[in-house]
Amino acid sequence: MNPPEDLITVLTEDHRELNQLFTELEVLSGGESLRRSLADQMIIETVRHAVAEEAYFYPAVREYLPDGDLIADEACGEHEHVEQILKRLARTDMPDDHFSLQLSWLITDARRHMTDEEERIFPLLAAHVSRETLVSLGEKAKQAKASAPSRDTSGETQVPLLHTIVKSGIGLVERVRDHLCGPGRVYPLTSRDSE
Repeated sequence: MNPPEDLITVLTEDHRELNQLFTELEVLSGGESLRRSLADQMIIETVRHAVAEEAYFYPAVREYLPDGDLIADEACGEHEHVEQILKRLARTDMPDDHFSLQLSWLITDARRHMTDEEERIFPLLAAHVSRETLVSLGEKAKQAKASAPSRDTSGETQVPLLHTIVKSGIGLVERVRDHLCGPGRVYPLTSRDSE
């Protein structure tokens, strides 16, 4: 029997899966239709991951780490930035060159964010939180991901569904963030967020 997965393991596995999707998107030569379909899958998985992080990971960072509020605020700001790009990528009317640029920004920013979590925040959390607590949080994070919007089961077209998933998933992330960080908290946006 495999040992139960802790929060850090669950999130690290997500990072590996997302990084694999990023790599496939970077090397894909099967045309824009296939690339957009793969990007849609990446958007859905990113939203599910963000739901789990903001519901369980960042609250643990705030509670257990020295300077946890500062670390979590910084990371929540990065999430908000990525969400802005995700919303733009979900648009079907975006020209291919703009889509490629937004996708490139997303991949670069998401990889930087994941590296920071894995190299800086995860080791801090492992040092300050008991294994039992991390396992409990890991189970809760997996449940949050499972209940987050992920795919259509009706057999209808995926394009309107993607907008629904992005809207409902990011809306859920925003509600969790408001609960944790305070309602209407605004994080500084970068020039990319206004594109």
